[in-house]
Amino acid sequence: MKHFSTASLASILLFGACSSGLSEPATGGTTFETYPGFTGLYEGFTLVIDERFDQFDSTVWRRGDGAVGTESACRFQDQGVLVEDGKLKLIVRQEAVPASYSHDHQKEKRAYDYSCGELRTIDERKFHYGRLEARMRAPDRDKASGYISSLFTFRFESDPTSDIPHEIEWEEIDVELEGGRPDKFQANLIYGMDAESWLETRRYGAWEDKIETAPVDEWRVFAIEWLPDSIRWYVDGELVKTLRASDIDCDSECVPPQERPTPIPNNPTTIMMNTWIPNDEIQDHFGGNKASNEYPLIAQYDWFRYYEWDGSNASSD
Repeated sequence: MKHFSTASLASILLFGACSSGLSEPATGGTTFETYPGFTGLYEGFTLVIDERFDQFDSTVWRRGDGAVGTESACRFQDQGVLVEDGKLKLIVRQEAVPASYSHDHQKEKRAYDYSCGELRTIDERKFHYGRLEARMRAPDRDKASGYISSLFTFRFESDPTSDIPHEIEWEEIDVELEGGRPDKFQANLIYGMDAESWLETRRYGAWEDKIETAPVDEWRVFAIEWLPDSIRWYVDGELVKTLRASDIDCDSECVPPQERPTPIPNNPTTIMMNTWIPNDEIQDHFGGNKASNEYPLIAQYDWFRYYEWDGSNASSD
């Protein structure tokens, strides 16, 4: 893990142009795998976190202990997050998880038959507009037919600008890889006010797109570029989707199923990565049928980088 201050980065050339897929920082760090043409330089963005997963850094990360709504067949547990050999491994195991209290959800959770893994930034650190990118590899399609592996921002808190006390705002921007679609990924914006479930966010629009890409069970660099007026998704440096504020603001009227205007998320957020398996009710629609899963099921993350947008007033410290 490397942490950079904004001041120190302003005068440093981080990378030279790369055509081989290997990048070497000019600051003297080790080489790491990327994709041909990767430079690590993005105009208007400053690198703040360069995570190589050489060790578990508790000043940035913690393990989750909840589950994904009612859709998940597994519970996030400490053993589901492993950092070794320069990789983050998020692991699904077939093992009994007894009912217990979840600090993430602030309530008791039922018993589960599977454990899984979630990595999230610590509560004391929040991130605002910027660029997230990670080199990820989904589980092998020959051994995993039903799973979701992700990189995303997540906020489910009171809106500090709301005139309504205790109004809860859900803001989420995703990259999701699915076992049922191993040659696609899903790019999401999920938004809602006082929406306890995914279904309740539909009135704010279904901003989800399954995008054809190279095999996701091979190494790919996925990136999300989040700005006040737009969100962009990239795969191996190629722009594959753009969602603008004007697309979602219901001007002049909402297009069904959207009923209410949706903003581009505008609050500091947590950054998360997780891997889980869908329950039987949704697996044929989302995530993929688990019939061919072999456990332990492992998704890998080679590195993660966060670049703060230079125009942002938020701090990631």
